[in-house]
Amino acid sequence: MKTAVIGAGAMGQLFGARLIAAGEDVVFFDVMDQTIDALNKDGIELIVDGDATHVQAKAAKSADYTDPVDFVLFFTKGFHTPGAIEGAKHLFHEQTIALTLQNGLGNGELLVETFGPEHTLAGVTDYSADRAGANAITTSSYGSIAMGDLVADGVNSDAAVAVHELFTRAGFNVELFDNVNIPIWEKLILNTVLNTIGGATGLTLGETNGTEPGRRLTEAVLAEALAVAHARNVPVREDVIREHIAAVFAKSAGHKTSMTQDVEAGRRTEIDAIGGAVASAGEEAGVPTPVLSALCDVVRARTLPRSTQ
Repeated sequence: MKTAVIGAGAMGQLFGARLIAAGEDVVFFDVMDQTIDALNKDGIELIVDGDATHVQAKAAKSADYTDPVDFVLFFTKGFHTPGAIEGAKHLFHEQTIALTLQNGLGNGELLVETFGPEHTLAGVTDYSADRAGANAITTSSYGSIAMGDLVADGVNSDAAVAVHELFTRAGFNVELFDNVNIPIWEKLILNTVLNTIGGATGLTLGETNGTEPGRRLTEAVLAEALAVAHARNVPVREDVIREHIAAVFAKSAGHKTSMTQDVEAGRRTEIDAIGGAVASAGEEAGVPTPVLSALCDVVRARTLPRSTQ
């Protein structure tokens, strides 16, 4: 399949590079001239557990590309998804498959409008990707992809099977789910707890877990998010979520979440697709989320444009 990776950040480059290394035809789409030029000139140095592999890469702005694509992998931030779809529509055909591995809620529903339910896949991943220079991405062999049909009927679609086989050939650990909402909501709750608290407080993960107020906030947000998931009849596994939260606290104590970093840099955050999406779902289901909603508003307030007068 000819694959398009929309959003050539660290995660997009990780996935694209591994597909290229497996012999797949991949093109990266991004809006940054610097990123496009670097990919075309230098390719990607992919470093997995210290072992480096170099791949050549093709990159462009979607408006400047004309060849149709068979598979589209979305790695933009959620608020860029509508524009990314619109900008690349001329590259899609009736059988083009789309997959979102983005954080938060709502991205898959946007894809369904363009690609249809039978060609729209959704999922989550916990593979890591970090920049190590201008054209290098570091990662580890640890990680997994959970994916499936966004609109499921109990049988994996041909599209889901084809993408599962594609990722398997590229060496990914990938699992197909009959109900992909389970892993999506489990990661959503993890991100809701860690990113919303971090974005609101500015604390590192270790500071959040190492203080009594931080632990109280963690338990309060987790309880509210779990209640929302249950009200929506998503059978999330609380023990799995708690294990993941504990693992992140243990492994990344000195780390500030991506939302915390966005707040401190004055960048737009994904609060409305993560914590805000859970709070909105709670409101629709009649489940109160007072702590989460307040923290979301703190994140929003911290990123309001500052007056220059």
